[in-house]
Amino acid sequence: MAKTSTTSRTAHTLVTTAATGRARRVCRFAAVPVALMTLALTQSAATAVADPVDSTVTSVLDGMTPHRLVVADGIERTTYSSDSQPVVVRVAVIDPDEGAVSVRSTVGAAVGVKERTTAMLDTVGTTSADKPYAGVNGGYSVAYKDQDAAGDGILEERSIPMVASVQEDVVQGASCTSGQNAVVLQHGRPHFTKITTTLEITSDGGTAGDRTDDATRTVDGLNRYPGWITFCRQGPDDRSLPYLKDANGQPVRDAGGRIQYLDENGRVIKSGPYYEDDSEVVVFTSAYGQKTPFPGHTPWVKADNAEGVEVAVDANGYVISKTARRGGTTIPVNGMVLQGIGTTQSGDEAGAKWLDEHAKVGTRLVREQHATDIGFNTDPADDEDLDLDPAHPSIDVVNGTHLLMRNAEVVAPEEGGNERPDPRTAIGTDGWGRTLFVTVTAKNQGERLGVPIHDLAKIMQDLGAVDALNLDGGGSTTFVVDGQVKNVLADPGGVERPVYDSVYAGRGGHGLPAIGD
Repeated sequence: MAKTSTTSRTAHTLVTTAATGRARRVCRFAAVPVALMTLALTQSAATAVADPVDSTVTSVLDGMTPHRLVVADGIERTTYSSDSQPVVVRVAVIDPDEGAVSVRSTVGAAVGVKERTTAMLDTVGTTSADKPYAGVNGGYSVAYKDQDAAGDGILEERSIPMVASVQEDVVQGASCTSGQNAVVLQHGRPHFTKITTTLEITSDGGTAGDRTDDATRTVDGLNRYPGWITFCRQGPDDRSLPYLKDANGQPVRDAGGRIQYLDENGRVIKSGPYYEDDSEVVVFTSAYGQKTPFPGHTPWVKADNAEGVEVAVDANGYVISKTARRGGTTIPVNGMVLQGIGTTQSGDEAGAKWLDEHAKVGTRLVREQHATDIGFNTDPADDEDLDLDPAHPSIDVVNGTHLLMRNAEVVAPEEGGNERPDPRTAIGTDGWGRTLFVTVTAKNQGERLGVPIHDLAKIMQDLGAVDALNLDGGGSTTFVVDGQVKNVLADPGGVERPVYDSVYAGRGGHGLPAIGD
């Protein structure tokens, strides 16, 4: 049996294994639920009490040597590596009990502008003293808009949230209809859950104070191309693209088990999945930061070709212009632009028709937003809306895909998930309520290596995580300390890939009531 040394701390034990020299924090009572309930973070986490961390957990970390560095009070960075392993694991542990630090996210200059993680973090604060201590790339965004003759992706220039996104209490990206795994950042601490978004637009019918002629329609998406939906269905009418079929009418799959979907020209699409909808209303918020997009952007969906209707709305909610073709409009300061497609659908389903009839110049439009914490059970009785208040912002939501850990148990699938050894980024919390930023990348420049999703979950478990979520990976994986990239970047040439958002630890702090022994 390995020799161990112990150091006491209230309701916790620090155990160091002689074999690896890695510190393992064994938690008897997780601090996370107490912190979350204190901060009133919507979904109760009272049941998220970790079992003691198993010191015999097997992961990639076994046999690696840790190299630790204190970045700032409350932030420790550890690099795990070994001569025999082709990957390096980098970990930042953020402990608000040990320093005035806070975990937040940023989209950088604008929602619709892709930026490198380092550039995004550089936009935080007003002085050099305000800059983040450490950060990683965040959630998923649309990577490609087309592909070349060899099937390689052609990069999408704009930054488009693939699924749910909230920045400073404003919903900037819509969720999947069934909800989206995400991390809610509020008062400097993370809460792992599943989020749905509900968005509506209401027209006053041109008669102020008279609600009898009001009309309300669902908003299908935010800050994305109308008709083109990525990753998952965001509305009930979103449909899958056509696909190759075998002699029995069954879908043809590639070597990796992916269905061979076809674009509007009959080509097999190498990325995806994608969906389309011929009738949508999409809102571009004032944070978008670019002129609105034109039709015909991607050949992957026909619905994107529709000319549609576009209306601009000022900061007071009044329509100031309407055009019969969408694209090229500057979004009014603190206002919004709506694009609609679809003219032949029945009722209010026809997006362009609805805008044409209910968003005339001078009409007042009100956009209502809801982001709902639905948790991980199927009982809607405990669903709660996040208390979004853009005038006093405190909430960001960063999307992810695979939930890695829940209640100190590994929940990432061993099979049927993402089994490629790709570079990975994850965020988690341990039993002390500390936040973990973790990346796994190649050790040598010029290589693209990482671990399968399940192996990433085992790493998080080995680090003592209670809850953990997989963030965007591959060429997006970026680990930044004091403004400098510390990991090997996977894209050709070792260049830093522009991403949608980033998660960081910076100056701050939010007091919590003392917890007795």
